[in-house]
Amino acid sequence: MEKVYYVSCDRQGSTFGMGRLYTAYEWLEQAVTWSVADGMESEDLFEFTSHWLHEINNGNEQKLIDYIADIWELDFEEGNIEEGIPEEYNPD
Repeated sequence: MEKVYYVSCDRQGSTFGMGRLYTAYEWLEQAVTWSVADGMESEDLFEFTSHWLHEINNGNEQKLIDYIADIWELDFEEGNIEEGIPEEYNPD
């Protein structure tokens, strides 16, 4: 079973990123979406995606999670797909 992660804290004081229980691949897709919204250029986006796919495929998914945490000022916890996101971390 793949590991899943959820945002346990938006360090900017909101609920940004919360309510998602994603695998590293899904978090990469989310990071791409956020990067596009932040104005990342197409060429950089291709390199970004290629780099992180390589890392995930080589068992370094935690590096991606840490990167996302640093860039968007989030704290992550490893979750359980069967249990879902703990209620206190799910703004829905």
